[in-house]
Amino acid sequence: MQIFNKKLLLLGLFNTFLLSACNEMQQSKPATQSVTKYTATSILISGKVENKTGNVEALDDENVIASANVENGRYQLEIPAQTKLPIVLRSDNLISVVIDAEVTNYDINSLTTNIAVKAKLLGGYTRQNMIVAASNSVNTPDANKTSTGFRGDPTSQYGGWH
Repeated sequence: MQIFNKKLLLLGLFNTFLLSACNEMQQSKPATQSVTKYTATSILISGKVENKTGNVEALDDENVIASANVENGRYQLEIPAQTKLPIVLRSDNLISVVIDAEVTNYDINSLTTNIAVKAKLLGGYTRQNMIVAASNSVNTPDANKTSTGFRGDPTSQYGGWH
């Protein structure tokens, strides 16, 4: 009986080790480098700004490549062709990051600033780092982060159907 208990204990420890190793693999640090991308053509970027007035600057490696005035809480600016991505949009102390030239609507607010700061801490403004930073910046319960829909499984949401 004691041999059986020892085998069971060793099997349990081995399974625990395997599960923790798998968990560590799933939580690996996001990639810090990606292929350098450029805008193929000039693009028009627009969006809302939390600061209702002021100026928006687009920065490529710390150089201002475009700027626009904020009017009625909105901005619109043209990014030249062959501009290196990512592009940082800055309005006062708020920022947003353009990582994809196909997306042209970028709001600039405290949430986009938090996402950008977290992505930078993860190793830079890569798509993977931005995704991780965004998912960690939004206060969504784990039960709602499922692929079954916007709010997860409706049969278990709030204790069942309502």
